[in-house]
Amino acid sequence: MSKGHIFSTFELHQHKGLKVINNLSELLSELNNSSKDEYAAIGARLEIPIEQLKPYSYWNSKFYARNCIERTEHFELILLCWEPGQSTPVHCHGGEECWVYVMDGKLTETHFQYDNNELITESAEMLGKGGKSFMCDDLGYHKLENTNGQRSMSLHLYMDPIDTCTKFNENSNNFEQVDLSYYSYKGELSKALV
Repeated sequence: MSKGHIFSTFELHQHKGLKVINNLSELLSELNNSSKDEYAAIGARLEIPIEQLKPYSYWNSKFYARNCIERTEHFELILLCWEPGQSTPVHCHGGEECWVYVMDGKLTETHFQYDNNELITESAEMLGKGGKSFMCDDLGYHKLENTNGQRSMSLHLYMDPIDTCTKFNENSNNFEQVDLSYYSYKGELSKALV
């Protein structure tokens, strides 16, 4: 599946008159009662007001905050809170699929390929408020960065949950496996990070 195909799928679902999802409880209900094949269509219908995400929006001045809203055996829904200039490392998705929805602010998404021990930049795109993106390992690697100059928030839907991934280590010029954690879980700060 190419990146272009994914974006045209988002557009298709938006124009078929499907009901807009405009609250968090409705989104969680839809996710819990849908098959994995329906997640892209669900992501295309999101118009959740930012106020509904405030109970989950925790920030950290040193790194972007991964705030888990819901986790099941089939998906995890995470709110990422970004201070200006914060970014992910270049990373994969542990074999899973990820849909990104920018709730507030702007993020720059950069796509990479890794060939002959060289990280090659393929493209970069600015995602503004309401912007949507899709990523899976078949598309290579990517990096997200808050280039907005102010706080940004993005909602990430992973199918299935991701506990580990590989990230690019700029010092060694290689990828390394890392364990992922949450800054908060269901609205409560993670005890290990407090």
